Amino acid sequence: MTYLRGTTFRQHTTARQLEWTQAPPLSTPAQSGAPWFSAFLRATVQTLHPSTARAFFRDLNATDPLLSRLGWVLFGVVPLFAALAFLLPASVHGINPQVNPWIKPIKFSLSFSTFATTISILLLALRIPEWQLRLARRVIAVSVAFEIFSLAAQAGRSIYASGGHTLLDSFLAQMTNSMVMINTAIVTAMFVLFCANRVHSSLVDRPMLAALRYSVAIFLVGNAVGGYMLARGSHTVGAADGGRGLPFVNWSTIGGDLRIAHFIAIHAIQIVPLFAYILAQMAPIPTVKQRKFAVAALAIAVALAVGATFVQAAMGRPLLALR
Repeated sequence: MTYLRGTTFRQHTTARQLEWTQAPPLSTPAQSGAPWFSAFLRATVQTLHPSTARAFFRDLNATDPLLSRLGWVLFGVVPLFAALAFLLPASVHGINPQVNPWIKPIKFSLSFSTFATTISILLLALRIPEWQLRLARRVIAVSVAFEIFSLAAQAGRSIYASGGHTLLDSFLAQMTNSMVMINTAIVTAMFVLFCANRVHSSLVDRPMLAALRYSVAIFLVGNAVGGYMLARGSHTVGAADGGRGLPFVNWSTIGGDLRIAHFIAIHAIQIVPLFAYILAQMAPIPTVKQRKFAVAALAIAVALAVGATFVQAAMGRPLLALR
């Protein structure tokens, strides 16, 4: 990951900042074919190298300690949930043996860990007042923490609580839905700001800005799919929820599963901007036009994957039919 000397993210913060959207420009454009691919591969290895990752997270923690540490905390609770899943009694009344209740908190903790880190970076790219930046960070941190707490509480109650559905169960479910709506509102506001070019031009070049717009738009579509699942009361089409599914993710293998399209869409905010960043690290660096075209092509591919998996699920067809 390249660090540009003398570049700051915001005028009223510390001088030490993350640099993540640009690379030193080279006069020679990238070649096509095999040389282009090898340059991309080298840039990918460099970007994902452990030393680069350590430097990235160290600087992220210095710039945004709240969301940075939240991401690590969420990652850290995964072993706890995994231990609870492993210690689940072999036979619990009312529990579907196909689905361990602790798997959902594990998946959401991993997902929100990457979400917190990604949103932290996207917020730094925005040109907004300092108080709005602090407010967005705090609201996201609180909403994510409450959602994970709610999911864990629901998992625990599904195992150990006696009796039927109670007012507390309804409250926990409503809390989860409310936190999702809060996060969606913040991301929607960020999308509007990206479309209005309210970004630090010294940090976000045109290919990266396009990547941010595309990825956040796809993310919001994924949230809409999540809302559709809540509205219909299930995520499986053509079969009951909790049936046979793929290991860990439990995507249905006997019916359509809307969670697949949701999963691809919400992780577009990591996939597309990371791709744009790697393009900017290539040596020689592709032209702006080439990078914008590549970013658009990837965004279209991700969007098509979301659409195809959604239609497939809506038709009641599993991604992998294993009977």
